[in-house]
Amino acid sequence: MNKEIISDFAEISFDYTLLPNDALIAATCKYHGIRKSITFDSDFESVEFIEIID
Repeated sequence: MNKEIISDFAEISFDYTLLPNDALIAATCKYHGIRKSITFDSDFESVEFIEIID
């Protein structure tokens, strides 16, 4: 974890109304350029920079 992830974490948590653990996952994905994810967590559907794969 670094300052950029922590900064994005706070912004993502607020912007997408995510729980802290989900916001941290999203911020980490954003930092590492991960744009697609397989998940059953519908909270990630609102995150525009992550495409959920069915």
